[in-house]
Amino acid sequence: MKTELNVRTFLASLLFALILIVPYEYYFREIEKYPRSHELESFDIWADQRAQVPALDSKDIVILGSSRGHFDINIHVWDSLTGRRPLMLAYPGSSPFFPMEDIVNETSFSGTLIVSSAPGLFYTIRSGRGANRGKKFVDHFYNRTYAQRFNQQIFYLYESSLSFLNKSLSLKNIIESRFILPNRDSINNPPVWPPMVAMDKYRNIRMNPFFEKDSAMIKAQTDIWYNPDFKNRFVDSVDVIINHYVSLAHKLQARGGKVVFIRPPVSDWYLTEEAEHFPREKYWDRLIDECNCVGYSYEDFKETKDMIPPEWSHLNRKDSDEYTKFLVNQLSKDKIL
Repeated sequence: MKTELNVRTFLASLLFALILIVPYEYYFREIEKYPRSHELESFDIWADQRAQVPALDSKDIVILGSSRGHFDINIHVWDSLTGRRPLMLAYPGSSPFFPMEDIVNETSFSGTLIVSSAPGLFYTIRSGRGANRGKKFVDHFYNRTYAQRFNQQIFYLYESSLSFLNKSLSLKNIIESRFILPNRDSINNPPVWPPMVAMDKYRNIRMNPFFEKDSAMIKAQTDIWYNPDFKNRFVDSVDVIINHYVSLAHKLQARGGKVVFIRPPVSDWYLTEEAEHFPREKYWDRLIDECNCVGYSYEDFKETKDMIPPEWSHLNRKDSDEYTKFLVNQLSKDKIL
């Protein structure tokens, strides 16, 4: 009798869970169009990729930077062209300040670092927001527990099949962002980020097809990007910032490695604001010159200068594939690949 009761309790609990989960999953998958994806900002997936660095050789590629480097380079297209899939360690909303320092100082990597520059994040000091975010996932790589590692291995099996596992769809986040209250003095409701991209277990990113064509979603994203009070907070620290990258680039070059800096395409608000606050001659040109590195800025090449990101900052699927092909071709011309 006791066993029968336990079975009934289990089945009732399972049925109750399904009654709650199935509509939840259906709504976010079919109505709000959240894609099948691994967690975009997972520190554990990043750490699993970072753990592969010691096994790389001089012909391998590691990509660092923020979301432009992450979203705009298709590592599977790259693999199809070269026979080697780059290691994707770029991370949204972060600076490569600490990840580059980690790889150069803490490993013997002697391949090629492709470092993507989004000026507002790239040119930040050690204590800046972009750099601090990079430090968090580097620290997680060194400090994560065996339980966290095991948990991520289990997550790989089903995470991308269930939209409701997306952290942005947790009950806490939904309550905070979806239950809209009237704005009070100087306090606004948090933005609801549209489902712009999906990520696979190799951390390759693809813009979602429906996002590319949905003007309302694009408008929601550009509203998040737009900042009428944008400024360069670290304009007086440009020497410190550039010297940091110069020292790391020279150290990697001394052991046979290479550094390539890239500036992926932008449009509209980012185009004007970045030009105003991070003038090319004082930032990009100086960085390339003092690092003695190759640098590819989108505005310098006919293949990329007319690419227009739909939400000002990240390329659609077609253009990201073309941008990847452009990089592979240019690196081959410059005998880096």
